[in-house]
Amino acid sequence: MKSEAFHPPSPENQKENKLFYDESVLGTSGPVQIAYAKQYSASHRVWHDTLNSLGIKTNTAHLAGSNVGVWTDMVSVDPESQTRSYSLTAYYNPHLQRENIVVLTGASAKEVVLEKDESGDSWVARGIRFGHGNEEYTVSVSCEAILSAGTIQSPQLLELSGVGNPDILSAAGIQVKVANANVGENLQDHLSKFAPVDGMN
Repeated sequence: MKSEAFHPPSPENQKENKLFYDESVLGTSGPVQIAYAKQYSASHRVWHDTLNSLGIKTNTAHLAGSNVGVWTDMVSVDPESQTRSYSLTAYYNPHLQRENIVVLTGASAKEVVLEKDESGDSWVARGIRFGHGNEEYTVSVSCEAILSAGTIQSPQLLELSGVGNPDILSAAGIQVKVANANVGENLQDHLSKFAPVDGMN
């Protein structure tokens, strides 16, 4: 929520295209602009009704914790300029003159360095291990580490760091630090989507 600024759709667009959301789970003051598209194809107008007729209910809050049902997803586009909003436009361009920002091209992240907190109960990100050229480096963080490596490499990096399905990590010889069987599973990436319910493929 800290990273995003949600722009609600117009009442007309919301009604015509069934654009539902739970505003309480969406950020409103972050640098990445998110919104619903302003136009949809004719086929989209029957998307919800078609799946509803097959017994799949419309999910009116698909970003609030459960993606089961049918919904229309948002896009990271600035609705005013109609341009893509992403890490370059949101984080880099506005701050590229700062002396404490360095963009290192050709580097490859290897691991999020996790260490136990003071209580010994939880793992905390303390740094990043990466390769550059023929050398390997570790950079410590004093506040927080942000993992933003895309839909494929983000879960891969989590697994390399010990976060994931214990069976997969153990088979790869990686120490399990945070057991989470959901890492790297169930990827869906479509503008209009529905999550299958029991008995449906």
